[in-house]
Amino acid sequence: MSSSFRIHRARLETLVDGVFAIAMTILVLEVKVPELTDRHSTEDLLHALLHHGYVIGAYAFSFAMLGLFWVWHHRLAEQVREIDLPLLVCALTFLALISFFPFASALLGRYTTNLAALLVYVPVIGLILLTQTLFFWLAMRRNLVVAEHCSPAKALATHRRNLIGLAIFSFACTPTLMRLNAYAPLAGVALGALLLWWAKRRVPAASAKSRT
Repeated sequence: MSSSFRIHRARLETLVDGVFAIAMTILVLEVKVPELTDRHSTEDLLHALLHHGYVIGAYAFSFAMLGLFWVWHHRLAEQVREIDLPLLVCALTFLALISFFPFASALLGRYTTNLAALLVYVPVIGLILLTQTLFFWLAMRRNLVVAEHCSPAKALATHRRNLIGLAIFSFACTPTLMRLNAYAPLAGVALGALLLWWAKRRVPAASAKSRT
């Protein structure tokens, strides 16, 4: 089944658009209209809105993140000719994480200062980035990149940017990891450095090899 399974890219993209539309809409449901004892008190309403500021902030940030993920996915997917079984599994895992993202956002909005909320929200973002990087890498390895629109050099450059993005995310996780213990940030820095090394050394080497 895995060797003959193929679906057209457009069918996956239709599913992706639908999942993103629902996830981005669900985000706002966590922003509740505050209940007031005195419905005519401007001061009470402003105080209630400020009290919900973390929830509104988490909504705005998460909406922007989903928008970036949507644009990034389509820019990668438009370079893929068709979807086989491994790519489909990777894409469905990506969509499962996107569907879970509103919960992680709601958790962060309600418990912004709670480390456990960050330990849900941040890894979800990391896994989304990882599945996107893996999606394109699989497409390259399985010769599913559209040759007419994406040369081997361009595909490798895209993969290199994906790895650099993962490295930047790893470094950005350092403040969160510092709240775990004194040694946890070393893991984020080491992972980021490894990804940068891979992007700078291994990917250009593969590009040069492909031209020879």
